Amino acid sequence: MTTLTTSDDYVRLLRDLVGFPVSAHELDTPFDLLYGWDSVHLLKLVTAIERESGVRLAVTRVLEAQTLNEIFVLATPA
Repeated sequence: MTTLTTSDDYVRLLRDLVGFPVSAHELDTPFDLLYGWDSVHLLKLVTAIERESGVRLAVTRVLEAQTLNEIFVLATPA
């Protein structure tokens, strides 16, 4: 299991396991402005986070998120 502690870890997960080429400065970009983002990427992201970190994400909270960073915050509880 991998811990998601930094935005670099998160970007690596997005690139390597989700297959979405994103940079750290795009994490706060709204989903509707992220070129190529779709619901399949969201499903892959949730699955990758849960599998790699062991953190269970609440689907309703994920669906309310408007940016990748908001999902990162959900995946890294304090």
